[in-house]
Amino acid sequence: MEIIFSKDNVWLAKWDDFVQNENRASHLLLSDWNKAFKSYGFDFEIGLLVENDKIIGGFSAVIAKALFFKFYIVPFGPIVSDGYESKVNGLIEKVIERAKFYKSSYCHITIPENADGNEHVFRELPSLPILNNVQKGHLFKYVYSSNGLNWKTVNNFANEEDLLSSFRASVRRYIRSSERKQLELRFLESEVEVKLAYNLCLENAKNHNYSLREWSSFKETLLSMIENKKAKFLGAFYENDIKGAALIVKAGNYYTYILGGTKKQKPDFLAGHFLHWQAIKLSFSEKLRGYNISLGGSKGVVDLKNSYADSQIYFENSKYHWVLKPTHFKLYLFFEKKLKNNKKLISKLLNRIKR
Repeated sequence: MEIIFSKDNVWLAKWDDFVQNENRASHLLLSDWNKAFKSYGFDFEIGLLVENDKIIGGFSAVIAKALFFKFYIVPFGPIVSDGYESKVNGLIEKVIERAKFYKSSYCHITIPENADGNEHVFRELPSLPILNNVQKGHLFKYVYSSNGLNWKTVNNFANEEDLLSSFRASVRRYIRSSERKQLELRFLESEVEVKLAYNLCLENAKNHNYSLREWSSFKETLLSMIENKKAKFLGAFYENDIKGAALIVKAGNYYTYILGGTKKQKPDFLAGHFLHWQAIKLSFSEKLRGYNISLGGSKGVVDLKNSYADSQIYFENSKYHWVLKPTHFKLYLFFEKKLKNNKKLISKLLNRIKR
């Protein structure tokens, strides 16, 4: 058994196949997802736990850089396949070792654990001595880390009608009403189509006062993941006019809802309900385990998401960090505090990293 660190395309392809089919995996581990950080000037690497040339675990690390600061960020994991839980402690040790190798001032991890969760999280891990006296939480906020799953099981139904019947009456009414609106589902693949959908999501973000990455910085990632069948951009159209869009990414034997947007107009086309139902049906037709509608959002968004989910599986005691260069990191926190209310300036600083 060995741990290999690589960005070689052959190993990345093997890793992505592992992430697609390993129940405990997440889209945050996919190589294309981590390559996207290159638009900020960040780097990445994959740590693979290999036994007899077979991947049985590992992690994806984003190597973030801002001015003279470096951070080694593992947004999800390390993970291992069922039966190899004893190897998690050693993988975490490797995270710290690699962070020091890159002269990082800080590193963190996210362990997907919940004692009452399902097969897509660790329900019970052996003792992890490396976490003795470690600091909990994350102090670096510019690489997203998951807090859990907003889960809908889809693999235990005989047909779509049984699946539909599993929702409460109000949700079924919304779904059926959305289907009567004569919306057309399209799987968007060309650059023109994907940009149209993403612009709708950007418009929604602006209207609801939250930020999304600019099209130019996310374009290559989106198109690559769609082309490689790792993601789908769903569009809801009426008379050739887009009324809603939703991006979903496949990993861990399920799709995760990443982002979306709808046009607010009267009559209400209920495009959000339509698209989530289409994503759930797609998960069912592909014989996946479930659909992660994702956590978070405004109160209205959270209410809608939770109405579709069976349960919210929050990771317990999952986030840990190590400050490896205290003086450097204190200086970073000073700058971060001064700039935290100016996201545009932060973005400009991040984009200066390449220089």
